[in-house]
Amino acid sequence: MKLDRRSALLGAGAAVAAGLAAGATRAQTPLRVRKGVGELTAASDDVVAFGEAVRLMKRRRDGLSWDRQVRIHHVDAQHGNGLFLPWHRLQLLHLERIVAHLTGHESFAMPYWDWQEHRFLPDWVTDRDSPLFERERARGVDELDFAAARWAESPYTARLASDDFETFCGKLPEGQGMVEGYGHNHIHALIGGAMRHPRTSARDPMFWLHHSNVDRVWATWHGLRGKDLYPEDWRSLTVTGFVDTDGEPAGDLPVARALETRALGYGYDRLYPFPVFNVPEAGPPGATRRVPLGGRSWTVRADAAPGAGRMSLTLPEEAVARMRDADDTLMIEAVGAVAYAREAALEDRSLEIRLGSGERERSLGSSPTFVHIPEAGGHAHRGPYVLPFRFGEEVLNLLAAGDGPATVSVAAEDLLPEAGRPEPQGAWIELKLTLTETRWA
Repeated sequence: MKLDRRSALLGAGAAVAAGLAAGATRAQTPLRVRKGVGELTAASDDVVAFGEAVRLMKRRRDGLSWDRQVRIHHVDAQHGNGLFLPWHRLQLLHLERIVAHLTGHESFAMPYWDWQEHRFLPDWVTDRDSPLFERERARGVDELDFAAARWAESPYTARLASDDFETFCGKLPEGQGMVEGYGHNHIHALIGGAMRHPRTSARDPMFWLHHSNVDRVWATWHGLRGKDLYPEDWRSLTVTGFVDTDGEPAGDLPVARALETRALGYGYDRLYPFPVFNVPEAGPPGATRRVPLGGRSWTVRADAAPGAGRMSLTLPEEAVARMRDADDTLMIEAVGAVAYAREAALEDRSLEIRLGSGERERSLGSSPTFVHIPEAGGHAHRGPYVLPFRFGEEVLNLLAAGDGPATVSVAAEDLLPEAGRPEPQGAWIELKLTLTETRWA
């Protein structure tokens, strides 16, 4: 691969086709293929091109500068709602095209870092002489086993073959999807440093490798479930804030044209491994599925007291009694959310959601906060910070071992306790619990 540094510094080089500017999308030929970091080395074309572009962009002070990409994410990014996935797909796409433009490597495709498959950071981002090195990462991160660290924090994440649109992608105007709250957020916190906050996270080259994998997770769910699930009012929305290969604003871009990766000119060498987020049901010998016979739902909600960062609600007594008496024919579907005021006091926290019964507790999810504080001129985030949670039959053993009330609680654990900060303000916690009687067939 040949990189013309002089032309790149002058802002010249081979231009790639502008796909989304002015509302148009068109595929580039040939299809650019994003590869996993485990298939690449420091000498691989895409790694060399990415590093060279980062070096060049950090020297610029115009619309193609690295600082501009960091600020775009700080001011305009969508977090904690149903626009999280399309907004980040389009920022990554525009950066990918800028890299190709500046380096002349027209087939450049952003590598993806799958923290489950490639458990450690690639050595070509931890090498201090690499332009992809970021000095502000967390201490010890170069040796961290991310798969072990991530699963130690929370057992919950997205379900690629069964999540509906809002559960997977998020809600509007505010409400994270599972892929954001329980996949994306954890990795930002574990890498640490600049990655901890939206205002700085795009500065770390790992941001782009991580979001390439988040996008790959979406592409996998899209192929399995998404094509028929996108609401029409969501498809009609636009997102904004990006710059094109000339460093000029790309304008408002339609969400509906950001759903198919091939139409945007790229694909993945392989999609997300199907079994990772899905556990097959177990039942009597020869049984393969549970047939619903009927059921009942309860919805409960509790508002936080003024000044309180901890919230809890009590499950309905009738529902708890039935679960304590359950066998493997009872199906449990509990879907809830917790909300906190969107404020600086919520930064560097971990929302710890637990089910308690008697003297015992079980985690229902743990998610480091990734709080986008609105800035004047930004385009989003005026409501509370909302995190989903859920549980199913895995709570039966806990409930059967206790008596008395069963409660769901949330606390905002301080990840920087030495700072002595006051608690963030809780808003509310809610839960819809559905119990369905079934038979095995």
